[in-house]
Amino acid sequence: MSEILSEKKKELIEKIGVFHEQRGMQPLMGRILGLLMVLDEAEATFEEIVDYLNVSKSAVSNALNFMQIQNKVKYKTKPGERKRYFYLKVEDWESDMQHQIGDITQATHFLQEVIDVRKQANPSFTCHLQEVCAFLEYIKTKIPSLFEGFRKQKS
Repeated sequence: MSEILSEKKKELIEKIGVFHEQRGMQPLMGRILGLLMVLDEAEATFEEIVDYLNVSKSAVSNALNFMQIQNKVKYKTKPGERKRYFYLKVEDWESDMQHQIGDITQATHFLQEVIDVRKQANPSFTCHLQEVCAFLEYIKTKIPSLFEGFRKQKS
């Protein structure tokens, strides 16, 4: 390991891990995200991840494989080395956000289908679903202007 983690960085890794765990992510995945964020080089080899987080090789392997499938983590190699250097995929964050917005659109379609097939045995529940659906539709209309406003602010 080239970098020695300060206590503050270790605490931040755990905080990030807990944050993601509370949102349904496996604990180790959140800790890997945190580690790759706080490391000065923003990358680590497989062995470094195992050492930094003090976890088993199989756990890290499983987590990294899943995170790569989810398109959260990528790796690169360096000339003359066989090691893979893992890093967070943040360079095309805007595209990733657009994809997540697409998920909102799909969720809205599912909700509308649910509303259409529900019997009116529980109108209060159906009303809440309609509100969620309407809010998601509202969000969809506002997202493009948020991106545009951000681009203008950046320029």
